[in-house]
Amino acid sequence: MSTRPLDKHDLYELSAQSPERDARLIRAILDDGRRTSKPAAVLGEDFCGTAALSEAWCQLNPKGRAIAVDVDPKVLAAARARGREHDRLELVRGDASKQKSAVDAIAVLNFSICEWHTRPQLVRYFKAARARLKAGGMIVCDLYGGSDAYTAGMIDQTLRLPKPPMPPHPLAGMVQGLRVLYSWEQRSADPLTGRVVNAMHFDAQPVKKGEAKPLVIIDAFVYDWRLWSVPELREAMTEAGFKSTAVYPRMPDATDSDGRVYVQPIDDPGDAAAIADGYNVFVVGRR
Repeated sequence: MSTRPLDKHDLYELSAQSPERDARLIRAILDDGRRTSKPAAVLGEDFCGTAALSEAWCQLNPKGRAIAVDVDPKVLAAARARGREHDRLELVRGDASKQKSAVDAIAVLNFSICEWHTRPQLVRYFKAARARLKAGGMIVCDLYGGSDAYTAGMIDQTLRLPKPPMPPHPLAGMVQGLRVLYSWEQRSADPLTGRVVNAMHFDAQPVKKGEAKPLVIIDAFVYDWRLWSVPELREAMTEAGFKSTAVYPRMPDATDSDGRVYVQPIDDPGDAAAIADGYNVFVVGRR
């Protein structure tokens, strides 16, 4: 059990991220485009935060590497505190649009693509990202939207660790004895400009008195985003020079006995209509 105190980054990873699943999906999408697997593929994780995805990528691909980039030294320090800097995982402090290291895939997850507020900024970033990609490489951005995307309000969720037979969650020891309420607040939303302000709050309370220390964090993370639409992202990727774009679901279509996942793009209007009320998808551009 870790002796490091539980912090907001732990709660974020537990509530908002599924790095192991996303690493498998990204590998499946990359392999589908290449029609062949590349075990030594290099992932670039932009706006990486604590680099949980990069670590999952390295664990999934024993010969692969990851380059995790973030402008915030505090989140990179948190990544190092979690042991996420080693010979196959490089942490880089800097502007994601100014990176030069060649990679096979670039991941921009946790809706970080919405940090770019104007179309010129977005296209400029995509051009820089495309320049980093090796032949056959891709960029993948996650995005939420739908008819309720501009509705202000609060969504509460009680966090629970994975149950057997799944492997023990890495935070299992640190959250033992705690019931964690995670709240996602869309504080303001303007459909005329696409701007939204969102916040995350955590309330971790002991299940039994004296069993664990409570931890309450209001405004643990606050985001000021331009909520792009799927067509806007695809058009910006095309303008930046990507040969093709596609939209993929955030869950695999199938998983084989070895745990390898398979996923196909959403290209049927009927399938797209099914997610119109609310969606969370990957938008992919191929070099």
